Amino acid sequence: MRRVTTVRYESLAVTPVVTRISYLHDYMYQLVVSLASMIEISDLSHIYSGKTKALDKLSFSVERGEVVGLLGPNGAGKSTAVKLITGILHPTSGSIKVAGFEVAENLAEVRKRIGFMPQETSLYQDLTAHEALEYHADLYGVPKDEVSERVANMLDLAGLTHRKNDRIKTYSGGMKRRLALVRTILHDSELLILDEMSLGVDVHSRNLIWNQVRRMREEGLTVLFCTNYMDEAEALADRVIVIDNGKLVAEGTPDELKQEYVGNYLIEVLLEGLDPENDASWLGGQLGMKTEKLSKPLDGGPRTAWIKSQAGHADLPLVIEKLTELGLKVKQAALREPSLGDVFLAITGSKLRD
Repeated sequence: MRRVTTVRYESLAVTPVVTRISYLHDYMYQLVVSLASMIEISDLSHIYSGKTKALDKLSFSVERGEVVGLLGPNGAGKSTAVKLITGILHPTSGSIKVAGFEVAENLAEVRKRIGFMPQETSLYQDLTAHEALEYHADLYGVPKDEVSERVANMLDLAGLTHRKNDRIKTYSGGMKRRLALVRTILHDSELLILDEMSLGVDVHSRNLIWNQVRRMREEGLTVLFCTNYMDEAEALADRVIVIDNGKLVAEGTPDELKQEYVGNYLIEVLLEGLDPENDASWLGGQLGMKTEKLSKPLDGGPRTAWIKSQAGHADLPLVIEKLTELGLKVKQAALREPSLGDVFLAITGSKLRD
């Protein structure tokens, strides 16, 4: 009798306590995950087997719901960073967390939360769009009773419903990239990582892709995208991260970066009469205004200078007057607001497609 009483006591009293502890553990776990930044990178370094250092103690974070542009010259380490975040590569040192999970220790958990669109679309060319999306849904465990509706919605978003039964190898480059983009959100991903999302597409496809990214922002998804197109970053990014030689060199909103590195306006002048040895610092010293860049001399032809201005229209005639006093001929002069491209040149000193 005593034994039966003990069993009843355990089943009625102890088990509920254990259950409550389990529920509390699950609740705290979900709370920690929900409060964590979507991406946290700390002192991340990566050295390829040939001793090439692609990343050098890189640190940055991406908050939930942000759309962040990752910029840098070719070879800066953008694609390496993306491959490390998605677990394709393993870091030499440093820490990467996605939604609070250490990537190296929780790769399966991380990959459930990520939708990744690489530079190469990685689509099976002999499948139709409908088949490719169904395959992806099965691969990521989308409930079978939801697959049909989700696939139809994705085809509609990509503007491919009318071509859903055609083999992918018959698609244009823009159609393939649109299909690759919607594939990233088919399985309810929380974080989208897009590497050169509009590479090689026509204007129509690019606009469709941009609109899809804007819709994703409205739905609260987090997006990290790499791009070599400054207008793309300016149009889509809430915040911009610039890396060069594997290191973080700048971050902020597009407007913050413009103000910090360029100013309110740029005066762009085409000049004749400059000595080939004259550089931007020399010209800036003569003008008493920072010259962001001076184009290289080419066969004695005119050179373009970009001069930082806070006063804008008030500065323009003064600059022309000073240049004339220096014995230089001003062939053209224009005042404009700075772009992210100007910021990029000011930070890295190189063009994106060197």
